[in-house]
This record gives sequence, C-alpha cells and structure tokens, in this order.
Amino acid sequence: MRRTLFALCCIAALIGCKEKPRVWQQRWRPAAPLLVPRQGAAAVEANGFIYVMGGAFRTQFHQSTEYAKIEKDGSLGPWQAGPPMHEARGYFDAEYHDGWIYVVGGGSGDAGQVLLRSVERARVLPDGRLSPWQLEPLGMVMPRRCNKTVLIDGSIYALGGFSGDMLDTVEHTKLQPDGSTGDWFEEQERLTIMRYISGVKYVDGVVYVVGSHDQTTGSAVRDVEFGKIKDEAGFGKWRKTSSLQVPRFGLGLVPHGGRLYAFGGLTGPQFLDSVESAPIVSGGGLGEWRLEPTRLSSPRAMMAVVKYKDWVYSLGGSGTNVVEYATFNAAGEMGSWFTEAELKALQAQRHEVPVSTRLPLLGTVLKVEEAPPYVYLLVELQGHQGWVAGPAGDFHVGDRVRFGGGAMMTDFFSKTLNKRFDQVLFVAELHRGE
Repeated sequence: MRRTLFALCCIAALIGCKEKPRVWQQRWRPAAPLLVPRQGAAAVEANGFIYVMGGAFRTQFHQSTEYAKIEKDGSLGPWQAGPPMHEARGYFDAEYHDGWIYVVGGGSGDAGQVLLRSVERARVLPDGRLSPWQLEPLGMVMPRRCNKTVLIDGSIYALGGFSGDMLDTVEHTKLQPDGSTGDWFEEQERLTIMRYISGVKYVDGVVYVVGSHDQTTGSAVRDVEFGKIKDEAGFGKWRKTSSLQVPRFGLGLVPHGGRLYAFGGLTGPQFLDSVESAPIVSGGGLGEWRLEPTRLSSPRAMMAVVKYKDWVYSLGGSGTNVVEYATFNAAGEMGSWFTEAELKALQAQRHEVPVSTRLPLLGTVLKVEEAPPYVYLLVELQGHQGWVAGPAGDFHVGDRVRFGGGAMMTDFFSKTLNKRFDQVLFVAELHRGE
C-alpha cells in the first residue's frame, strides 16, 4: 500500500512539473537589455559569457564595456559593467583567443571623426570578469572605422573600413605567445570592391564578406565575395559569389546548418527587419539567397552579433539597448519556442509602450527635404541642429517631431537630392506632435 501511495505521489509530482506546451514562432525572443544604448559596438562570446564593448549613442562614443552570463535556456543573466577601454571607440570589431579579448580599430570623437588604428586587449578571468584593458604598442597599418575582423590560426585579419576613403584592403597580425599582437602587414590581394560596415564571417576555411555601403551613392550594395588564406602573406585572390536578395550594410551575419544568414541592416535611409540565407558551397562560394519568413522584432542596423551553440544574439543597434535572440528549427528557420502566456505578455507589452518612451527625442523642424519614400529634416534639439532622415510623411517647418536613436552617417550623399550631408541620423520612425 505504501509503495502504491509513493508511486501515485511521484506521478502527481511529474504531472505538476510537466512543461507547459510551447509553440514555434518565426520571431526573436527579448533578453535582458544592455546597460546603455549602443550601436556600432563589438561583442564576443567566451566561456559562456557575452562581452559587449564600446559603440555609440547619437554622436558620442562609449569607452565602457559590459558582460552577461548565458543561461542554460539561452536567456541572459543581468548585465554587469566591465572595465573601461583605454579609448572610447565605436564601429569596430573584436576577437577572442586563448583567454584574451582583442578590440581593433574603429572611430572616436564627435560622430566618429577620429579614426583609430589602435588595438587593446583584456584577459577573461575565471569568474567571467575582465582584467583592465591594455593598449597594444603596435597598431594597424591603416586606421579603420567600420572594419571587420576574423581570427584564423592565431592571426587577426582586418578587412575594409574607412580611412578618409573607403578601403578594399586587408591587413593582419600574428598573435604572440604572451598574447600581444605582432607587426601588422597589409596584404597584396584586395577585396573586389570597397567594403564598409559589411558582414564578415569565417566558415570552414573560407571568409565571406557580405554587403557594404557605397561611398558614392550612400546606398547599400548586394555584392558578396569570399576568400581563403593562401600562405603567410595572407589571402589569395578574392572572388565574387551569389548576391543578396536585399542590398544591406550594418547587417548581422551568422552561419548555421550549412547556411549563411544575413539579417537587419540598412538599404540607405531604410532600416531592415528582414532575414535571408544562402547555402554554403563546399570549398567556397554560396548558392542562391532566399528571404526567410522570420523578421527581427523591429528594423535595426549596426548591432553587435554573437552566436553561441544554436542561439544567435542581436545586441543593441540603431541607438537602442535592445537585446534579442533566436534559434533554429529543423527547416532552418530562425525563431523561438514560446508558451501561450509568454506570447500574450509580449503582445501586451508592445501595446503599453507610449510614443514618448519609444521615441524619446523631441525637436523642432527647421527645414524639410523630400526624397520619396524618405524625408530629410533639419531639426533643432536642445540648442543643437542636425539632419534626421526617415520614412516620408506630412512634415512642415515649425512642426515638433519625435524620433529615437538611429544610425549616424558621415559624409552621406543622397542621389535623389543630389546633395551631400556632413552628418545625418537615419531613424526607423518619425512621429509628428508632442
């Protein structure tokens, strides 16, 4: 009798602990937000922690860093402040190797006008904290804002970027046994086009470079290329492969299950929430890109991206501190598993956010330049004037207009207006009224 009662109690306990049914949704799941808004930040994963460094908010660049633990279900623990870097920097990249995090290049100063060739590193400690950052004595050959990096066999390669003009060059350094960087060497082989705010990923011996910002027109490009390390001098000849469905720069890029996934970014003035993927061809190259049904929760660009196991994390971007993550189903679609209660909570949260919270910046329109389907507004905000570009609408001089963080572009040329802007902030949403 006692055994029967014990068995019944166990069954009851199991029923009570049974997981609630979950449904697959082609959408990303929110995670703990960053401590501060960051766009153009760099991020790496190390020992089950995500580290986010630098970035910008509006025209100001961050020196700060932060980190969070990845939980067993893919969610993130609370973000904690890490040690500040020696230099404030944004629009750069980072790598992790043998216990060290390296940050490479970027921009600093007002709107990133100071171009950096410097490199810093910090050691990842056993408890997840970082040691103080140390500035490497040997910097890159060229200063590079909006460069991307890859780590291959103990060497860091820096690709493209901006150094007064957009770059099609690659340079590399060999990491030393003590963790320091060696001399940097510019390689003879050049990329097929100038690359700026591209997506770059190393997959099975091949480096893929996806999308870019066109310096002449200010718009995005669809071009994709790939290359392989040839010898100690670096890469062999770069070759073009299948082009994107949607032109993008400032995008996220991750490999999974034999495919390469590109998401978010900008076409020029327009922010993107779309995802597309292409099959990776053995030995190099990509098959045809296809648009995926999954979308980001909102259009976003210039976010930091980390992949850990089967989870992909999008961190900040577009002047926000938003963090979200997704996984993959058997069909290769990006998305998440939700309980019904979680879906209802997300829906309720979306309706509760007031415009003033979603779009915290409020300014007065001084000038309107129509460039359908976009509009450029000269806005006065807290005694400062600057250009803001977003979706076209009924805007007039004297209107009060709300907008949020966005992507600050310098030396931007609008082909429609035949006009070059020293600086323009691209935003996903403009709202007229107080």
